[in-house]
Amino acid sequence: MLRESAEGGDVEQIFKFRFKAKNFLREENMEKRKIFRKLVWVVVCFTVFSILLTACAGQAPTSEKPTSTQSVSPTPSEKPSERTVKLGMAMVDLTNPFFVQMMEGGNIAAKEVNAEVIWKSSEGSVEKEVAIIENFVAQKVDCILIDPIDTEAVKPAMEKAYKAGIPLVTMGNYVETPYGNVSTLYNDYEDYKTLTEILCYYLGGKGNIVHIFGKKGNYVSDERLKGFEAAVKEFPDIKVLAEAPGEWDPALSQKIMEDWLTTYPDINGLAVWHDGVMYSAVTAIKNANRLKDITIVSYDGDPESSQMVKNGELIADLLTGAKRIGAWNVKVGAALARGAKLNAKVYLPSKFVITEETLKKVQANGFTKKIDWVTPDEAIDIANSAKVDWKY
Repeated sequence: MLRESAEGGDVEQIFKFRFKAKNFLREENMEKRKIFRKLVWVVVCFTVFSILLTACAGQAPTSEKPTSTQSVSPTPSEKPSERTVKLGMAMVDLTNPFFVQMMEGGNIAAKEVNAEVIWKSSEGSVEKEVAIIENFVAQKVDCILIDPIDTEAVKPAMEKAYKAGIPLVTMGNYVETPYGNVSTLYNDYEDYKTLTEILCYYLGGKGNIVHIFGKKGNYVSDERLKGFEAAVKEFPDIKVLAEAPGEWDPALSQKIMEDWLTTYPDINGLAVWHDGVMYSAVTAIKNANRLKDITIVSYDGDPESSQMVKNGELIADLLTGAKRIGAWNVKVGAALARGAKLNAKVYLPSKFVITEETLKKVQANGFTKKIDWVTPDEAIDIANSAKVDWKY
């Protein structure tokens, strides 16, 4: 009985303890719920405040100007307004090494300025070049860039582009029209005159020279031809044995040089208007084993020609750089396509490629002109970079 009473008491005590425990837990849970609700409200209020703050910050003006990137799809650093622009490029041809490198440099720049470039070869044909321009007008490209084979022949097609509201660039050629075209130029006359003077002074002011120019009617060729003629007039003992248009055709230029080597056994110097045809002329000279007898100057400053200056195969060149020219023209075209207002003539800075030894020699022979020049190695680095620090 005592045991049963004790057990019964224990049970009663257990039930009392469990009842108190439940009440305690219920009260504790209620306190926790109150704390939890408060925490939830704090989190909600903080979140709403953050959203409002972000929205206001997004509307505030930024002090940094976004820049364009090479990708067609906008990236965080690209101007939203700088859509991909389409440029139509009417080239003289796309087999001449110079024009091939122009295209390479242009494609590099196209990525930088968010442009799509359509490259078309005229294959040396004026008629085909006109047709290419007219086709670009029909395609409604954003800008047409032309290397005119004949400056007069392309004017009717340029007029069509102008009436269609398409901006125009005449590359390396000054074409005077009422159509608002921008001409990307080099100082052809003065620079080629200086190259010819360097050639004549290197020869000591006397000797027999020949000259391969481009094609009459082409602005660049005409300006360089004028510079050549002005220079040789200063040297009464320099005789021009022959001049001929090599155009942009390496095979034609090689044939011209081969004929001269047969006709004139006493050629002392050669001036070539353009690196792209100079290589084949030098090939003809090498084949005749007369490279040591003939002093050569050229124009454009391709990496290969600068190496030839370093090796002594040329005495001087003029650095414009085919890749740089291609990149520069694409940048000008993209700027016009986006509404930029540029001068009618835009110039690319150039430098003479010459060794210090050669420069000292011509100076000793009477050359006094101050020139901006670089070594062949420096010229190669510049030409390979396709870098043009051009701003508008």
